[in-house]
Amino acid sequence: MDTCRARRAEPEDLEGDFDRVGALLTGLEERIREDLMPGPDLLDVADPLTHLVGSWSLDKARGAAWAAFRALWGLRGLPELAEEFVERVDESVGLVGRFLLTPLPGG
Repeated sequence: MDTCRARRAEPEDLEGDFDRVGALLTGLEERIREDLMPGPDLLDVADPLTHLVGSWSLDKARGAAWAAFRALWGLRGLPELAEEFVERVDESVGLVGRFLLTPLPGG
């Protein structure tokens, strides 16, 4: 929101930049996944890790972040509702973060 205010821009004016950065990050994420995924002989041992990694999508997370930003931008004239929205988004992000940090069996 600070960027929109500072540039006197609407979110749509910055969406192209957001998408370009997202495409770069998604490409990097794919390369990292390829490097970290185990070979077929290790898939049984790594199954919980494979499931957790497979559940995460940077592209989907960025889509949710953009939608949340647009909603928050729309709520900018309603500070109490905007604050409640931010609190709920924070709780959701925290929940997902805890799932991603779930210890693996035997680890």
